[in-house]
Amino acid sequence: MPLTAAAVKTYGSTLHRYLLRRLRRPEDVPDLTQEIFERFLKKKDRPEVIRNPLAYLFGIAAHVVSEARYAEAHSLVTYDSELADKMSEAMDHASPEALAEQLGMRRDILDACSALPQNHLLAVLLVAGHEMSYAEAAKATGFTRNTIATYVMHARAKLKLILEDYWGNKDAPR
Repeated sequence: MPLTAAAVKTYGSTLHRYLLRRLRRPEDVPDLTQEIFERFLKKKDRPEVIRNPLAYLFGIAAHVVSEARYAEAHSLVTYDSELADKMSEAMDHASPEALAEQLGMRRDILDACSALPQNHLLAVLLVAGHEMSYAEAAKATGFTRNTIATYVMHARAKLKLILEDYWGNKDAPR
């Protein structure tokens, strides 16, 4: 059996699990697995480079995951036409004062979210925003369930402190 076929058969499932733990979107795993094996094929005829095929594949995988995360962070925003229509309808029926208050509140919430550590923000957005369970959020991020629970607890506490005027006196000076 050629080196590549043996590598795919032997290391494919291990590589698949590795990628699932490190990627935010599981649907990217097959494409990235293919990319990793394509890069592996470029070096297959150089045994002096590939002494340990699994370690070599993990090295390639680390680079591919890094590139995928970079591309995701720098990708264009997706337009959601249904959300835009809902917001347009809501804005048509609101008074200018209500719109100004709503925009101010959104700005305050965005500022408060930007004050959170990135992992805490991710956890609270998955659990509260996307209504995932702790187990689902843990699977999506690669963190443990307890870590997600801790991050969500800390994020909610910090948001409550930052946005205390929305829980108490809304007219308190900021």
